[in-house]
Amino acid sequence: MTLRLADILRIPLIEARNLGAADNAVRDVVTDSRSAGEGDVFVAFRGARIDAHDFVPEVCARGALCCVVEQRWLRRNAAVAEGLPLVVVRDTMAAYGAIAALHRAAFDIPLLAITGSNGKTSSKEMTAAALGTKYRVLANEGNLNNHIGLPATLLRITREHQVVITEMGTNQPGDIAHLCAVARPTHGLITNIGRAHIEKLESREGIAKEKKVLLSVLPKGGVAIINADEALLRGALPRGVRRVRYGTRKDSDVRIVEAGLDADGRAIVRFEAPAFVRRPFTLRLQALGRHAAYNAAAALAAGFVFGCGVKAMTSAIESVASYDKRLQIARVRGVTVIDDTYNANPDSVLAAMDLLQQLEVEGARCVVLGDMLELGAAARQEHEAIGAAIAAAGIPYVLTFGRHSRAISRAAQGVARVAMHFTDRQALIDAVDALLEEGDAVLVKGSRSMRMEDVVTQLLRNEYSEEARV
Repeated sequence: MTLRLADILRIPLIEARNLGAADNAVRDVVTDSRSAGEGDVFVAFRGARIDAHDFVPEVCARGALCCVVEQRWLRRNAAVAEGLPLVVVRDTMAAYGAIAALHRAAFDIPLLAITGSNGKTSSKEMTAAALGTKYRVLANEGNLNNHIGLPATLLRITREHQVVITEMGTNQPGDIAHLCAVARPTHGLITNIGRAHIEKLESREGIAKEKKVLLSVLPKGGVAIINADEALLRGALPRGVRRVRYGTRKDSDVRIVEAGLDADGRAIVRFEAPAFVRRPFTLRLQALGRHAAYNAAAALAAGFVFGCGVKAMTSAIESVASYDKRLQIARVRGVTVIDDTYNANPDSVLAAMDLLQQLEVEGARCVVLGDMLELGAAARQEHEAIGAAIAAAGIPYVLTFGRHSRAISRAAQGVARVAMHFTDRQALIDAVDALLEEGDAVLVKGSRSMRMEDVVTQLLRNEYSEEARV
């Protein structure tokens, strides 16, 4: 790590107490008190259940260089804090970002930021694979894309890295601007504009405005990689920023010519990229669903921008599997289980349903859906629209869970053979167990806090009988 104690004192602070020499090297910047040790800077966050400030004396006793604490904690704990090495700030989360920004600024390397309503993590994984064929890449782990996750990634940059790739998430105005100020992206990629987090961003236009902040801050010589099929992403870029487009439109720089699925739901995609390669080429993805074509196209576009070869990228992208709880398929005792329980919004639910419809199934298709959250005033309308889509698709078994999703099962009634709603998770699990038979396929999905993975866990444990359904 390049940081020294003097650098920590450059962040916006109220006061510093009992610190050592300014040239003391920072071993690491940590937010978990359990991992804090000698030479570390510990940043104390206040959580919903745990306030990490409670562990400040213990961390200091283990030899931490200093602890970054909030002023209001210090006011209430002056006696406990006496003699401890402290950097006092108004907001430790903002301070964490400021420290990460200082560390990022020490490395003159490209940083590709990825945002969008859907597909950020999958596009990031494929892009990291593509760029990894030529560069030493640092990419964020999992979906660490917020005010804590993004700085944590930036603080992992070392002299060994040549390119950084990081996701940027948002659920309210101003989030992307903050993350960009911390990360200083040189390249930006926007996957799409959907209806996720519409509660605080109010409309797809509001979501687009927030996402496009990423493009507005790119420096001269930077590159904007944009989904050409998304009308809300069209518009002017800052002077000196290059635009590279991907999608199905004929004027796309990386064009999806054809996208299909094999018998197991894996995407097979034919591409053209005449500005970069002479001939069309085909990728056989491990990723599931036709929408994975867009993730691969985004990764190819980024790879071409960075000068990567198409053959090496093809092999690398084809090896990327679906990420944890994102359209993962398991087959247990003759039942196909599609686990897409990581999160849910209207667009991702429709994409998952498309995969369910495309799979070769001997028995019946079933959807088990929890609430889609953060939709605000549009919640009822969006849930009803999903129910109508299920009815139009002719899916015979519909089970829903939560408060808002009752509108899904109601909209499917009269068309679906079974449309049931539950407010008790165990009752839902028991009903799914009783319903499924060998040869069926079931999609399980819902917003993160609905814990729909509990349904998947139970499904993977159980056997299914050949008794007739009621």
